[in-house]
Amino acid sequence: MPRRNVYVVDDEEPVRNALKLMLTVSGYAVTTFDSGAALLNVADALLPGTALLDVRMPDMDGIEIQRHLADRRIALPIIVMTGHGDLAVAGSALQAGAVAFLEKPFAKAILTRALDLAFLKLDEPEAYDRQLAAAAAAVHGLGEEDRALLGHLAAGLSNEKIAADLGVGAATVEVRRARLFSELGVESVNDALSMAVAAGLRDFT
Repeated sequence: MPRRNVYVVDDEEPVRNALKLMLTVSGYAVTTFDSGAALLNVADALLPGTALLDVRMPDMDGIEIQRHLADRRIALPIIVMTGHGDLAVAGSALQAGAVAFLEKPFAKAILTRALDLAFLKLDEPEAYDRQLAAAAAAVHGLGEEDRALLGHLAAGLSNEKIAADLGVGAATVEVRRARLFSELGVESVNDALSMAVAAGLRDFT
């Protein structure tokens, strides 16, 4: 099987080097870029693959890079990397077509799972669309309380803020959160947010 191409865009050299080592050892063909402009300058000549974009960069952030790629009809499935508390930004990237987002620091297993999803979109778009449809169906099948909680989680709100908004105790939020994750079959807010976007839930306030 040919090596899969991953294009890493991050302005921090230690991050680029660490990701390149991790992914190369795992069998991927990795090319790194220190800016969005560096990627866009050669984007038309890139082999099919997926782009791993940092959201917070000077001059051009990951969302801008994503928009430029879309405008030029360059079909690189995109995974965005965010810092803590950037869920709203991640939601914007997902709504614009990114397949996943990773909150730094992230484990190799989480990165691998996101890459599998990106290459599913690249190699088997119909299977990818079916997966999105299944996620949307799961969210639409939630009760009103659970959908309200999902919207608050997607907005990156703390349990205390959610409790105040919903008029319940913090302990109740924890119980409802565990139930929500169980019903959706997810283990993290990141995965829940991805499902919320797949379902068309766009109001993360």
